[in-house]
Amino acid sequence: MALGGFRIEHSTAIAATVVAIAFIVAASMYFGWGKDTTNMVRIGTLRGGVSTLDVITRLGLDQKYGLDVRVEYFTKTLDLANALARGDIDVAVIPAEFVAKLREHGDDAVIIAVDFYQNQAIVAKPEAGINRIEDLVGRRVGVFKPTGTYAMFKAYMKAGFGIDVEKSLQLVDSPPPQLVQAFARSDVDAVVLWEPFVSKLVVDGGGEILATYDELWDMWSGHVGEKGVMIVYAARGSWARDNPGIIEALQRIRAEAAQQWNRDKALAVQILMEEYGLSEGAAELCWQRVKMEESVTLTEAIVENILAVWELAREGGYISSEPAALARGAFWRAG
Repeated sequence: MALGGFRIEHSTAIAATVVAIAFIVAASMYFGWGKDTTNMVRIGTLRGGVSTLDVITRLGLDQKYGLDVRVEYFTKTLDLANALARGDIDVAVIPAEFVAKLREHGDDAVIIAVDFYQNQAIVAKPEAGINRIEDLVGRRVGVFKPTGTYAMFKAYMKAGFGIDVEKSLQLVDSPPPQLVQAFARSDVDAVVLWEPFVSKLVVDGGGEILATYDELWDMWSGHVGEKGVMIVYAARGSWARDNPGIIEALQRIRAEAAQQWNRDKALAVQILMEEYGLSEGAAELCWQRVKMEESVTLTEAIVENILAVWELAREGGYISSEPAALARGAFWRAG
C-alpha cells in the first residue's frame, strides 16, 4: 500500500509539473518571454499613412530576412518624431523634412532609405471656379499648418507665382480628416493634402486636382531630379551604428516591399481598401499616384534630392538652418 501510495503521489507530482511547464510555455508565447529579441526592430509610423510597411506586415517579409518588425502607430508626426528621439522606437517612417527638423534640434536621426516621393496635391471643388493657381487668391483653402506639406506649399506659391499664402488666401487650418469633411460640406474651396486623402477626394468627393507637387517641384528652380522625396525610413543614429546588419536587412526588406507594391496592383488595392477604407476606384487611383522607391541604399542622387527638399522646406519656414549644415551624418552609409 505504501509503495502504491508513493506511485500515486509521484504520478500526481509529475502531472502537476507537466501542467506547470505547459503553462509557462504558453505564457512565454503569449507575452514574448524568452523570445530572442536580438533582431527585433520597433518601427513607428503614422496611422493612416501609406508606406511599404503595409506590404512588409501583410506579407511577413521581415521573417524572410530574419527580422522581427514590431509596428507602433502614432496619430501625430510630432509624437512619432519624439518617440524616435527618446528611443521608444528604433526607426520611423516619416517625412524627409521632419528629419531635418529633428537634426536642427540636436537629435541624431539618420535616413536609411527613401520610401516614396511627393504625392501631395491641391484639390479644388469644381463649382468653386478655380481653374489656375492664381484663382486661389482670396479663396478658402484647407491646409494643415504643422506639416512640411504646408511649408512647401508656401514656398511653391511664393517662388512660382509670387503668392504669399498667409496674406492672400483664407486659410482653414485643420487635420486631414477634418479637411476632408470640410471639403464635403463646401466649407472650403480647395485643400492641400496627400495620399490617400487626395484619391478619396477625387474619386469619392468630386474634387479636381488643380496642381500636383510633382508639377510644382518641376517649376521650382531649386529642384533636383524629377520628383522630390516625401517619406523616408529614419533610424536613431546610435542604434543604427550598433546594428548595421539589421539596418542592411531592413533596407533589403523595404526594397522588396516596394517592388511588390509597384508590380502587384491587386495587392496594393487590397491593402488600400482594407487598411485605409478606400473605395476600389480611389484605391486604384492612389496606387497609380504612389510609386515606391525600389533602391536598396541611398545613392548620391537621392541624397542631393533630399537636400533640395530640405532647402524647399527652409524657404517655406519649416526649418531655419542651411541643409548643408544638417547633412553631416544624416545619411546612412554601409560600413
